[in-house]
Amino acid sequence: MNWLWDLLIIVVLAAIVWVIIVYQRKRLLRLWNEVTKDEVAFYRQLEKVHRLFYEHLDLVKTEDNLECVRMVRRYRKKRIRSLLLNTRQDLYNSINLLYDEVDEHDEPEYIIMKEEYDNLQKIRRIYNSKVLIYNQTISVFPTRYLALRMNLELKEYFG
Repeated sequence: MNWLWDLLIIVVLAAIVWVIIVYQRKRLLRLWNEVTKDEVAFYRQLEKVHRLFYEHLDLVKTEDNLECVRMVRRYRKKRIRSLLLNTRQDLYNSINLLYDEVDEHDEPEYIIMKEEYDNLQKIRRIYNSKVLIYNQTISVFPTRYLALRMNLELKEYFG
């Protein structure tokens, strides 16, 4: 009779471990899905802002920001997501410097550029915060092994 209780305890513990693994797996997949959606939204908005700044380069071009203008022109026909991370960040920084020129004006053509850039900043902050949570979650002891088995890798921050 004693061995029956031991067997029951082992079965219950195995069931508890299985439930925990299934819960953690669903949690990891949900986090990965959220980060991926935010990543797609961020890069779509970055491409939209890039296109908008490219269309209005004549409004923001000065002698001080010629290198930024060249950077925006150079990647006008490329998908931003396919570029290397440091190139994407350089392009983002160039747009950021061009935004300083836009921010000084209150004309109607600048208002759309300001709104889209502000929206990009909001999406970037949300994306980076989700990446932080995701990366911390898959780097901690019990979930790290499960994440490795699921082929989940760390996501990259942006800017």
